Amino acid sequence: MKRKLLVLILLLVWPGMAFAVDTYLDDRSTPAGLIRSLYNAINLRQYGRAYDYFAAAPAKDFATYAKGFEGTAQVDVLVGQAGADGAAGSTYFNMPTAIRSTADDGTVSYYAGCYTIRSINADQDPPYRPLQIHSHKLKPIKADDYASGSLPKCSDIAAPDTVLPTNKAALIAKAKAQFVVDAAAQCDKTADTQGGLNEPETHTITYKLKDEDATTAPHTTTLFKFVCHMAAYNETEIFYLTDEVDGIKRLAFAEPQFIYTYSDTESTKLKSMKLTGFSASGELINADYDPKTGKISSIAKWRGIGDAASYGLWEFKEGQ
Repeated sequence: MKRKLLVLILLLVWPGMAFAVDTYLDDRSTPAGLIRSLYNAINLRQYGRAYDYFAAAPAKDFATYAKGFEGTAQVDVLVGQAGADGAAGSTYFNMPTAIRSTADDGTVSYYAGCYTIRSINADQDPPYRPLQIHSHKLKPIKADDYASGSLPKCSDIAAPDTVLPTNKAALIAKAKAQFVVDAAAQCDKTADTQGGLNEPETHTITYKLKDEDATTAPHTTTLFKFVCHMAAYNETEIFYLTDEVDGIKRLAFAEPQFIYTYSDTESTKLKSMKLTGFSASGELINADYDPKTGKISSIAKWRGIGDAASYGLWEFKEGQ
């Protein structure tokens, strides 16, 4: 018996509008391809893929990033000609971009701005890092500007300064400045940091890669821990690590996600817990770094007395 293949084409429909589902696109070979791939992932609801196109977390965590697209039906994108600017070990492309975002209820919004995309120039050891979005800034525009293809000028965006100071005080000052810029919207301690009242905890870490022998000079990196927020019995922290290519980069921590089932209505007796996947968080709670073991521990108290909590442990290995 011959079987017939049925092809299903999905349409999102409301009065006067219909969108065909995008064909999968994952093109990291050019800046324009990367931006198109980003919005392709968003249109396909593949927010994990979209999140991964960024060199640093574009939101507090993945759940927050994905939630930002609730109610978004379709995003159309226009890209311009990328300008380039070189920095140590990298090339940064400044990509003019405009988008038209249509909500589930038919509301249409328009935005334009610049994406800064980074390409690492030198041959890389695994894991290989393709083009990544280093930063971006969009603002609302008029519908006529989008319709006419008017794109912003991004040539005045300079390549980020990833050169690390050799002086320790200057290095700490650079890390503090980056923390203030990155975390101003989510941390209430950035003002204290600017005023010199929230100095970071710093640790110098020396290490070697797996394939390096005794004659190879060791690598050195610096770990920074900033207090982000203080509550009654929990304190949140943000970590940064110096990198030979990235300069000073904010760390993200993998965290398992569980579904809990309880055997009583008061949720006091745990019946089972099922691992559903992992997310990445840019903050830890009550975290501490142990120089002897190279491990960062975190304990998030569910109650002030600490009899119920979430505990995590991350280990520094070969520069990561």
